[in-house]
Amino acid sequence: MMLVVKPQAQETVVTPYQFATGLTAVFCGSQIKCHESLVKCVQVNDIRHSITRDSALFKRLMNKTFIQKFLALLLAGYMGLVRRTTRWEIEGQDILRPLQKAGTGFIACTWHSRFLLSTAGWSKMPQTPHVLISKSRDGNLVALTAKILGLGVVRGSRKARYKDKDKRGAGALREMIDVLAGGDCIFMTPDGPRGPRMRMGEGPIRLAKLSGAPVLAYGLSTSRHRLFDSWDRFMLPLPFGRGKIIFAGPLMVAPDADKAQCEAARQTLEDMMNVASQACDKAVGMTPVLPEESPS
Repeated sequence: MMLVVKPQAQETVVTPYQFATGLTAVFCGSQIKCHESLVKCVQVNDIRHSITRDSALFKRLMNKTFIQKFLALLLAGYMGLVRRTTRWEIEGQDILRPLQKAGTGFIACTWHSRFLLSTAGWSKMPQTPHVLISKSRDGNLVALTAKILGLGVVRGSRKARYKDKDKRGAGALREMIDVLAGGDCIFMTPDGPRGPRMRMGEGPIRLAKLSGAPVLAYGLSTSRHRLFDSWDRFMLPLPFGRGKIIFAGPLMVAPDADKAQCEAARQTLEDMMNVASQACDKAVGMTPVLPEESPS
């Protein structure tokens, strides 16, 4: 939870803690504005201590399995409501359908900010989408939500000693390769979980190289939404809007690709995702979200 005290004669704004990798933005993120006349009778230190206590209580509650299951049910239901009530326009289905009909494994990538929209536009297909999710408290909630939505789950690494993290990462990579070999698909948000925004990591390219699976890029946006001031500009979609989805690709990475070729493929995929995402934003009438500037 964050407290921002504006200069005198302005309002004080308290923003609730955003949790569970953005998915639980359904239940938080609204700003509580307190008029200056009310704030005057409360010491700032008292507010700060209260926030600390509330945050600790919140974290303890979030560790409770029954609370995570309850929130997962709500989130899955909300995602289904948005998906069913949005009027979708889908571009690039001629790219997606051959892979669906063939029943072969493929990798699908979109940006972290559009996670709540990520299952939209996917018609029934023989493949089961699998999602890579970290082994963390927040990841547990996302994993429960994914399972309710009928998605497979691959659990990745969490904060730990470097060697252990490497081992868990290698295990998740092997599991994803097995999923693709079995004819299912892997869904990835390659700028998550911490950014930089709309910048491609090496994960999808490495997975494509080792598995031989094609990679699809896709963008999503909806006219009715709330955009958060988070690192990824997280989008909370609202029901009954107009939605746009654009698929692009596929991109193949040769099993013998060298470092330079892998970097070229990474940049190509990043560009495809950004073009698709920004085109979707424009199509629904919003100012496109731009990638975070690369460090000079």
